Amino acid sequence: MDISAVVISYHSERFLKGCLQSLLAQTVPFKKIVAIDNHSTDHSPAIIREYPEIESLLLERNLGYARTANLGIRRCDSDLILVANADTVFAADFNRQVLDFFFANPHADLLSPLILRFDGETVDSAGQECSWALYPAETGYNRKKEKVNLIQREVFSVCGAATVFSAKALSLLETDGEYYDEDFFMFWEDFDIGWRAQRYGLKVFFSPRPVVRHFRSGTMEKNRISRFSLALARPSEIKYHLLKNRYLTLIKNFQFRRFWWAIPGIVCKDLFWIPALTIASPKIIIRLMKSGPLFKKAFQKRKIINRHA
Repeated sequence: MDISAVVISYHSERFLKGCLQSLLAQTVPFKKIVAIDNHSTDHSPAIIREYPEIESLLLERNLGYARTANLGIRRCDSDLILVANADTVFAADFNRQVLDFFFANPHADLLSPLILRFDGETVDSAGQECSWALYPAETGYNRKKEKVNLIQREVFSVCGAATVFSAKALSLLETDGEYYDEDFFMFWEDFDIGWRAQRYGLKVFFSPRPVVRHFRSGTMEKNRISRFSLALARPSEIKYHLLKNRYLTLIKNFQFRRFWWAIPGIVCKDLFWIPALTIASPKIIIRLMKSGPLFKKAFQKRKIINRHA
């Protein structure tokens, strides 16, 4: 098997060089590395140009994470494809561990590696599970790794900071040329990928052996209050995508017979979450009301998912 990598950058100059160098330093080289910059105005494009051995794509406008990831995936022809944020650093044996995992688990389709913070001790994600209100829940989030049960296991979804796809998974997840749903732009696209994978009967795994370090606003102490404060402090554009994509995900993937138990949680959390995000940015409600065509498309995509599930 071989593996390629797609790195997505947006105003990532602080982290980009470390990310690209860690990809180039793998004990088992990538077949191809594609670095795509979403029209950054910092030095990110110049940093990418420093690496002629990396295929670069410098966009003239910000297309969003989902569409950019799809552009990168289409440029790769490998058995496995890593899609990663630019604020990541990969252990030197990452590829070796990933290849060993898929060799030992030929039934696996997607892999979520062990993602640590930059301190190398705090867990950022050990795979995603589905919360009581059908929100993505990163296993082990903000806990020291010795306090997390880091065993290989099947998980509900993958963490978007670093995801490994098999060629089989991508072929099944592809709809009208899209792997990630481009209507999402950014946020929730990883959870949607994992949920669709579950619908299609694909096997999604976490393995603790391939290790990645991820920044994720790492200077901020992580707890429920701080994460909530971080969400409230985000620009209105990001809040809009957070809310829009929450409901695009539910429209496409929710199944009453499987998730009826989550309805009270959905109602309770969303009755709190929506006003909290919109009270300081009321124009978000207007944007959501104007997003009817996107929600209509989501119902059409739901029909396609149901036909293939």
